Amino acid sequence: MTPPLVTVITPVHDTREYLGQWFASLRAQTLAPGELEVLAVDDGSTDGSAEELRALAASWPEVVRVIGLPTRGGPARARNTALDEARGRYVYFLDSDDRLGEDALRRLTEAAERLGSDVVVGRVVGVNGRWVSPELFRETVDDVRFPGCALAWSLSPAKLFRRELLGRHALRFPEELPVYSDTPFVLTAFFLARRISVLADYDYYYLLARGDRSNITTTARLADRLRGTAAGVAVVLRFTDPGPVRDEVNDRYIRSDVVNLFGRDFLQSAPEERSRLVAAAGELVRAHLTDAIRARCTEPQRLRLHCLQHGLTEELTELVRHECEHGELPEPVTATVSWAAEGLRVQTSRPLPGLVPPPVTWLSDAVGHVASDDETVIPLRDLLPRQRSTLRLEASYAGRSFRGRITPEAELPQRKVWRGGRVYRLTPKPGPTGELEVWAARISLRRVVGLRLKRLLRTR
Repeated sequence: MTPPLVTVITPVHDTREYLGQWFASLRAQTLAPGELEVLAVDDGSTDGSAEELRALAASWPEVVRVIGLPTRGGPARARNTALDEARGRYVYFLDSDDRLGEDALRRLTEAAERLGSDVVVGRVVGVNGRWVSPELFRETVDDVRFPGCALAWSLSPAKLFRRELLGRHALRFPEELPVYSDTPFVLTAFFLARRISVLADYDYYYLLARGDRSNITTTARLADRLRGTAAGVAVVLRFTDPGPVRDEVNDRYIRSDVVNLFGRDFLQSAPEERSRLVAAAGELVRAHLTDAIRARCTEPQRLRLHCLQHGLTEELTELVRHECEHGELPEPVTATVSWAAEGLRVQTSRPLPGLVPPPVTWLSDAVGHVASDDETVIPLRDLLPRQRSTLRLEASYAGRSFRGRITPEAELPQRKVWRGGRVYRLTPKPGPTGELEVWAARISLRRVVGLRLKRLLRTR
């Protein structure tokens, strides 16, 4: 019997309600007769999925074959079981709650044949709010050097693989991982492939977020998700040296997979489980967070990673709780300034629980002063007679320092000050990086008298 062109492998566990659209998308494929083989592996389903699969296979017996596993072993074991029996020149992995564009397999295999690609990545479309990296599918690229084209952000197995590549390197999914077993497999294939092609010309794969959010990647234990992340990083270390390529791939793991573990699910964990998770993630961060990755982080990401590096479980818990309750991380500390009778009043705001009282630093020439109350009045004598005084606001949270932003009250006016028989004009101006500059200019007595005379004359 002539081997099929492509084998589609689908692990199935309790997805009966989605099997109809999965099957319909396979029936709609435009491959020639005999070119398609479908291996559906029932992974110990309890919702009738096995019976539904057998009914669907009976309506298309020349293409679909059902393999039953008596007990649940996870998607890795299901995929490996099918890989051992696949006969196609190419292998494609399709999850049972997702579907294909009707011309997907023909386009993918034709590209692989024409270009000699070992891996072909077709455009993926998120359904029902499922996130897909927008960078990956901006254009079609025949030959991508990994990790180019944002491939590090596309580590699901929903791709076309040349079976000879998988056989030559004995590539299999690590069955000891209950979740994220696909990323070590895909990463290894990326590193070993002679050619990777990205196709952005068609909607090949529709990736579904289930309405009840029961996808395994969202329901798995946090500790298991972290184990899967560590397994992916281990593959990166095996194939790369320290430098830009390693940072490009690990950037995804550190800024996305590790950071995103610490959300609502983390808050709902028991205190001892939170401590264990912080300790394990901290080891990963300390070993692999480089300056290049840190430079790409947002401020909330830097805060989380700082807490992980230093094992600050309580501080991280408070930080995550604040973000969950308020939607985002505010600036750690801010201040407003206004005039008081005796000087310039600085009032600070500390939205983060546990924030150390922020010191206000003001510099006049080479003389520095510091105050750390929530409300500080800088005396006029400290703003005169220098040409410029600079106010800076600094705070620390979880052992990390921040530069706060000082904002004048709306239309904070200039102020004239008599001191030592002289008159000065003080002008507050926001600085370029959140500081406040107060400029002092001496006004001659003759000019003051002249201005007052002019005002008197205008009022007559």
